[in-house]
Amino acid sequence: MADLKRTALVSAGAAAACVATLASVKTALLKPSRPKGAPIGADGYEAGMDAVERFQELLRIPTVSRDNVSVRDDEAFRRWIPTLERLYPKTLAATELHRIDDFGILLRWPGRDASLDPVIVMAHQDVVPTEGQTWTHDPFAAEISDGEIWGRGTLDTKCIDCALFEAMEYLIGEGYVPPRDVWFFSSDGEEINAPTSKHAVAWLKEHNVTPFMVLDEGGALATDAGLGVTTPIAMVGVSEKGHVDLLVKAYAEGGHASTPGRNDAAALLSRVVSRIVDNPPEPHLIPVVARTLSEIGAWAGGPYPAVFANLWATKPLVEQLMSKSPETAAMLRTTYAVTQLKGSAAHNVLPAVAEANLNVRVAPFETISDALERARMLAAAECKASGVPPTRVEVSIREECPYGEPAPISPWEHGRAFDYIHRCVAGVYPEAGFAPYVQNSSTDSLQFCAICKRVYRFAGFIYSKEARSLIHAANERIGVDVFRRGIGFYVAFLGHLEELA
Repeated sequence: MADLKRTALVSAGAAAACVATLASVKTALLKPSRPKGAPIGADGYEAGMDAVERFQELLRIPTVSRDNVSVRDDEAFRRWIPTLERLYPKTLAATELHRIDDFGILLRWPGRDASLDPVIVMAHQDVVPTEGQTWTHDPFAAEISDGEIWGRGTLDTKCIDCALFEAMEYLIGEGYVPPRDVWFFSSDGEEINAPTSKHAVAWLKEHNVTPFMVLDEGGALATDAGLGVTTPIAMVGVSEKGHVDLLVKAYAEGGHASTPGRNDAAALLSRVVSRIVDNPPEPHLIPVVARTLSEIGAWAGGPYPAVFANLWATKPLVEQLMSKSPETAAMLRTTYAVTQLKGSAAHNVLPAVAEANLNVRVAPFETISDALERARMLAAAECKASGVPPTRVEVSIREECPYGEPAPISPWEHGRAFDYIHRCVAGVYPEAGFAPYVQNSSTDSLQFCAICKRVYRFAGFIYSKEARSLIHAANERIGVDVFRRGIGFYVAFLGHLEELA
């Protein structure tokens, strides 16, 4: 018996040593990924202050999208194309302009070989309102202060609009003709989920345009990515979560507020909503998110390289730790956010109906039906616990709100399109890391998944943690040098498309 115990202990010790050795080897092998091809740079191009001045002109056009189109300033949108024609005459002369809906834009830049599937680059000229915000500088004056350009749209996404036009104007002036067609799409209502992008895709389908790849807004070169990483990491969205608004209604008899009951409509609603929000789905670390972590971990210090290099052993712990932070938890599961509550019209009346809006972001391994069914099951569980019939609560899709399934995951492990973006990042930002990720917010590119399997979401600019927090907020701004350097990414991207042939 003693010999058996010694043998078991020796075997256990040997197994532990093997595991430790394997973990050490995997940790040592964890290195930042490199592009498969040579880095692609901007070939000596450097944007001057004249590019900044043109950017300022575009920022001064208050193209604010509104849910209520009747209060939209159409005059501002009408100024957009004439301004582009004046600022970028070579580009507008060399391209074919097609208008989509009111003010959406499709531009075709003809390539040398029309038989090759084209590339589509995207942005949007509309911006969110500024009412109710306190700005240090006029949000539509585009002033430069402390080396930064202040204004609505500097980050989201007139910087991309302008950089693409700067790149095209420069390349056309150099006599460059792309090897394949390049299409540029810009929506006038991305911020309000307008159907412009859907209609643009329908137009492209009708004209038999099947893109090889699509590049839209989304990720960026993120500094302060966490885990003590100070190196910018180019976060390229290879998918985006689905989105849906759920309407939760609770019913009761109503009455005077002086005689409340436990299951009055508002009280029951509050418990139902709390049960849904307080019982999120189990975390699920899918392969692309695991790659996100390993790429970031490769640049991190402390224990993180060992943790993310050995997810085969640390996955349960990583899922548990990530679930504790709202930002990282959203990477692992479908999320439910309470955004609106409605009860009685009077402060002393119990409502007969109380309702809530849940904004749901659906993980790429689930569907809207999964998210809806989960909410309904939790609502029924709360009704049972409260001793009321399940018919007292309804959970349904709010049909008047736009919604969509999660985007398919574009190729990221293998494929020349994803690697092409990596090569352009490596050429313009040689100090940066590179990682795929799943985007939590939605973009116009979701519609383009219907005609293209390679849809990526990336802005070629460095966005600090502070900059990311200023998107849609007061005092949105971008560094002058950050903007100028970002143009180089688009010069590299558009100027070397023969690498995709």
